Amino acid sequence: MTTDARMKGIHDDLEHTAADLEQIAREMAGHARYLQHSAHPQDALEVQRSINGLQASIDQLRSVADRIEP
Repeated sequence: MTTDARMKGIHDDLEHTAADLEQIAREMAGHARYLQHSAHPQDALEVQRSINGLQASIDQLRSVADRIEP
């Protein structure tokens, strides 16, 4: 396997991981909306903080992927 192919593989893995985390964040956002309208609105804030952390990780993964030249 050449270095270019390995770098493309790493790039693709980073993008795939970011996409998976985005899906999790979307699902968590739905759960947060449910909690906001339930007897647990404070829990919704905790879920939102977790979503914000996931989004920061997603942004970092994509930033690294963008710097890799396949």
